[in-house]
Amino acid sequence: MRLKGIAILGFVSCLLFTSCAEHLVSDKTKRSEIHQKFEQRSKDLLHNRQAQLLDVFNSNLTQKEVDALEFLYAYETLSDLCNYDSEHYLQQVRYAFKAQETFSWGKKVSEDDFLHFVLPPRAGTENMDSARVVIFHELKDRLMNLSMKEAAQEVNHWCHEKVTYTGTDGRTSAPLACIRNAKGRCGEESVLTVTALRAVGIPARQIYTPRWVHQDDNHAWVEFWADGKWYFTGACEPEAEVNQGWFVEPSRRAILTATQTLGHYNASDVIYERDNFTRLNQIANYASAKNIFVKVKNAQNKPIEEVEVGFLVCNYAELYNLASLKTDAQGICSLKLGLGDVVVWATKNEEFSFKKISVADTDTLSLVLNGSDFSERVIDFDLVPPVKKAPLKFSAEGREKNKKRLAVEDSIRKAYEKTFMNQEEAFLLASKEQLDSTLVWQKIKKSRGNWANISRLIQNTPSEMKKWVFPLLNAISEKDLRDASSDILLSHMMHSSAFEKQCSEKEYADYILNPRIAMEQLSAYKAYLKTSFDDEFWTEVKKNPAKAEEWILSTINISKAENYIWVPSTPKGVFEMKTTDLGSAKVLFVALCRTAGIPARIDRVTQIAQYKKDEQWVNVYLGEKQAEKEDHFGSISLHTSSDEVCKYAKQFSLAKFENGFYKTLEFPFNKDVKDFPKNISLAVGNYLLLTAERENDGTVLNRLSFFTVKKDEHKQIELSIRSEVKPLEAYGKYFLPNNLKAIDGQPELFESCSLNRGMVVIWIDPDKEPTKHVLKDLEEVKDSFDELSIPFVFVLPQDVRAEQFEASDYSLPENSHFVMGDELLPNFEKTLGKNFHQQLPVVTFLTTNNEVFFLSSGYKIGVGDELLKSIK
Repeated sequence: MRLKGIAILGFVSCLLFTSCAEHLVSDKTKRSEIHQKFEQRSKDLLHNRQAQLLDVFNSNLTQKEVDALEFLYAYETLSDLCNYDSEHYLQQVRYAFKAQETFSWGKKVSEDDFLHFVLPPRAGTENMDSARVVIFHELKDRLMNLSMKEAAQEVNHWCHEKVTYTGTDGRTSAPLACIRNAKGRCGEESVLTVTALRAVGIPARQIYTPRWVHQDDNHAWVEFWADGKWYFTGACEPEAEVNQGWFVEPSRRAILTATQTLGHYNASDVIYERDNFTRLNQIANYASAKNIFVKVKNAQNKPIEEVEVGFLVCNYAELYNLASLKTDAQGICSLKLGLGDVVVWATKNEEFSFKKISVADTDTLSLVLNGSDFSERVIDFDLVPPVKKAPLKFSAEGREKNKKRLAVEDSIRKAYEKTFMNQEEAFLLASKEQLDSTLVWQKIKKSRGNWANISRLIQNTPSEMKKWVFPLLNAISEKDLRDASSDILLSHMMHSSAFEKQCSEKEYADYILNPRIAMEQLSAYKAYLKTSFDDEFWTEVKKNPAKAEEWILSTINISKAENYIWVPSTPKGVFEMKTTDLGSAKVLFVALCRTAGIPARIDRVTQIAQYKKDEQWVNVYLGEKQAEKEDHFGSISLHTSSDEVCKYAKQFSLAKFENGFYKTLEFPFNKDVKDFPKNISLAVGNYLLLTAERENDGTVLNRLSFFTVKKDEHKQIELSIRSEVKPLEAYGKYFLPNNLKAIDGQPELFESCSLNRGMVVIWIDPDKEPTKHVLKDLEEVKDSFDELSIPFVFVLPQDVRAEQFEASDYSLPENSHFVMGDELLPNFEKTLGKNFHQQLPVVTFLTTNNEVFFLSSGYKIGVGDELLKSIK
């Protein structure tokens, strides 16, 4: 019956495809390509969710709606097709057309740009929602009399009213959840802004640098199309004009900036095309760049085809692959890159070869692929970023007016934040529910705009289960507190097996009760899975969790290509689609075990699925290579002779050789080497210990130590960090005014500061992301600064931004003082002969005789560590 339904669908779709009705895509060749891809995917995948995805074609659709749905179904990532139904997609399609028809600029947008940068509901890696609908109605009247470019800027101002920057974990909340919380990281801000622009029919895309090379971390912003031209802007950070933003200078030192879109998009700079998406290279829009050609040959000097070539940079202590290309029949591939250093890594059939190059000095790199060198050796090299250029100068016209508008928007957002549940209300809730008031307030406060969902969970949990409310809320992340629905949390509370003594209460909360498995969209999977299998299945899984593994391997097709953004599918989606990626298959296995009452997890370090049996974690392999299924392990200990702090991912990392590359092991970020176990258990294989020391100019001093772990073997590995001790040079002398007063009513600053150890002075722009990064950096080394008793003076702008700044949002050094004085920075610039135009924050250290021995300006990650090192 199902196959018959597919045949009818194909016949109806074919009739529609050849009809005379107006098509969304007028190019017959492209339309045919989309339709054929849709038909093939329907046959291979989508028929497993016939009712959820395909039956919509039997309803009353226009030809353009058919074309739009076919495009989305043909190219969407697999997890979206698992997680969302036709109702969601049809709503997205209809509102994309509604925006096109409503706004005057709708007719200006080309078919291609509409198809690739207006129609798609996904902007990044977010959980998708109905934000397009909500935003369309909220902005429709506000934009009506504006030009397309003015409307785009107005959309960004609206986004700034709703959301400002805060650092969070790597999972991307949905746009409406971001609005509800009034905060988000740059990836969430850019997703919101792109979604909002698309909601009003303006083509938009998220631009990101996968990793910076002159400093750690990464960034994302937005490009939009208006009146025939693409512009860029900071997400939720509107400037007086387009093509401006604090990230302009960092982007001029980038190696790669990129974006990607569904399907095949015709553009001049394509990094690569895959079956379902196109990745575009935007680096030439931001930085000086050139094409690098890589030619791979064998020992006989013959070109090798289909070699995977990666372009690696060091960010934190990891060699991160910016892009992977395949060589052609002549053994050649090419990529346009910024003018810094990269490591070019070529691999095929587990063989590899690599070399560090300077892009500026290289036109064609030749690599020989002739086996793999796994010998135990140490290699040192420096990775030098593109040079820092003199800052661009922008017109001051409109800047003061824009500052005043941003302040108004800040006040709108802060007024909304005042509607969050307060401490008194949280205490009343705790009293009513007979719960610890401190714990209730702690969770409510962290939940921010999601407080109503956490409150409902607390109130609706049956009294006999109330003891598990806080263990559940402790098990999920802070971001989950901010966007999880009470229905899903309560479902897991109600459908988890009762606590048994086969595990501890904490293990029960973390690995049975907990709805969070990986980075998947939270769902009420236990309630769904329980009714999807008979009682006999659950009895067997309870006795032997390997039964869940057997069912997955016999029923679910594991695909390497379809889920190209690597956001996991929900367990329900995988169960229905019967095809998934390896990561989502692991999520389903853990979900099956937890539903059966078996503690299960995906190991954070190895990413292997595991279940708990007889006090041991048992590995489960769902598609990994046969050799990796053998539980053979050795161990290492890391030895360092230095007393300096050495933290994982910041100064060192471990990576295991897999599929031609060394893949970083996910030990806890920032964990000090002294806190690692004496014996670190590692599966047999080839490993790389990487250490990295970043210099003030952005250069990274790398040391690569290669070693092999054999079964039952123990090795001591030397962990040494390269460093170049350079004498500190004074930039000049600077004197703060003696009568400087703190804005908090404290006595004269110099009377309350002990100056026998010098002073840190920081000029900040409180609402800008670069300032927030520096303030967060200082939190990480607060204890060290407190021990040194060094005074910190934060200079705020002499306007409403100072009034709205709340130092209590940060855990700053104890001896911190806040002042206003717009004349201080110009005086500092004049004294040093420098210009920090739009490059806040400016961080400096003044010695006891007023010499400037540290200087940092603009967006920079890790300033706290650098400052502390320089002072010491």
